[in-house]
Amino acid sequence: MADQEAEIVAAGAEIVWVLEADQAQVPGTADSCMRIMDDLDAEGHGWCVGDGQTLPKAGVFDDSPFSVSRGFDMIVAPETMEILWVSSHGSPSGNENLDGTDVLAAVEAAVDNVRGR
Repeated sequence: MADQEAEIVAAGAEIVWVLEADQAQVPGTADSCMRIMDDLDAEGHGWCVGDGQTLPKAGVFDDSPFSVSRGFDMIVAPETMEILWVSSHGSPSGNENLDGTDVLAAVEAAVDNVRGR
């Protein structure tokens, strides 16, 4: 998805990258998230946070019903905080495992819907 981050932002979305843990399974921090995004040649759009630093309790994203030991993508309308779309990815069965192009299409559809087009 890092390959499409500029297009996702241009479509009208903001990106929040959340790192659960790094390659050594150390809980994610904002700094380790930025290092991994740099390794992925991300263009630096959006915010990079670590789930190990979430407050009031670390692990909030990992413990959410959207995670269930996998990654997830989520589109939220900032005006209402309504969850408009969710997709999961990772190794457990039952994941959509969408690529950046699919996520971009979902962002474009959600933005169009919110703007009432």
